[in-house]
Amino acid sequence: ASLMGRRARRLLAYWRRRDRRNRDAHGIVLMYHRIASLAADPWELAVQPDHFEAQLRELKKHADIVRLSRLPGELRKGRRSRPVVAITFDDGYADNLSVAKPILERFDAPATVFLATGFVGRREEFWWNRLARLLLSGHALPPRHGLIAGGSAFRWDEPALGANGKAGHRARLRLHDRLWDWLCGQSEEDRGRVLQELEDRLGAPAAADRGGWPMTADEVRALVAGGLLDIGAHTVTHPMLSRLPAGDKAIEIRQSRADCRRLSGHDPACFAYPHGDLDAECVELVREAGFDAACTSEPDLVWSTGDAHRMPRIFVHNEGGDALLRRLRWYWLA
Repeated sequence: ASLMGRRARRLLAYWRRRDRRNRDAHGIVLMYHRIASLAADPWELAVQPDHFEAQLRELKKHADIVRLSRLPGELRKGRRSRPVVAITFDDGYADNLSVAKPILERFDAPATVFLATGFVGRREEFWWNRLARLLLSGHALPPRHGLIAGGSAFRWDEPALGANGKAGHRARLRLHDRLWDWLCGQSEEDRGRVLQELEDRLGAPAAADRGGWPMTADEVRALVAGGLLDIGAHTVTHPMLSRLPAGDKAIEIRQSRADCRRLSGHDPACFAYPHGDLDAECVELVREAGFDAACTSEPDLVWSTGDAHRMPRIFVHNEGGDALLRRLRWYWLA
């Protein structure tokens, strides 16, 4: 019944969106993270470089790619004969500069990169990628183990972790998802201590994938050089904002804006909520901080009559250009 209910809701949303498209100007914001080929990618954050190039080729043929900061204004001009698309990247990975920027330049395609500013300059992985590498890249995992951080305990008892094939993989994914959720609620210091404990326990080497490291300040400046790419704010420590007290929310939002100003020389126009997690208080704080627009992770079209501080985004998979275009046309633009 639950599955049938979800299908019915999606179908209803599809037809409502299709009817609304005939009346309201609309656009699409695409959400990327990395341009890379990865072995362990549980969140499907990476798009292969050849796929990214093919996606841009098809988008340029069939859509108008505009800056995210200009999207609300473009939609207020009314409906257009071609889809209007904005491109965004979350977190601030080094390969956004080394791999994505040259491809974007070849297609003269503007994009906005949202920086989790507290990670800028760190010569290590983002913590969620470190967790995925430790749990999903084939290291032998103990069937039972306990961790303590921030006054709370996390324990697992998963005999299937030692199994081969699908059963073992499913057990690893279950553990990964549970541990990720627990770590989201920990302080940055406690999170780092837990991951170091796991790394030591498993005897796992440090990551060799430097494209997955955060950009340095110099790399951020190189990213925006030339004016094709903008940076936006994505908080300082990439928390679940809705779980924070109002004062901490405000610090994360305002400080990331100040950091972006220091890195780029001007105020960022746009913000993105980490994990797509937000509440009404977050939206108001983002608006008060001076951002013109903000992005969620809710999949939908952006409407001319919508709230510019709750702009939906459509997640881009590691798929070819034809496949992306078919998905956008069939589901979102039909």
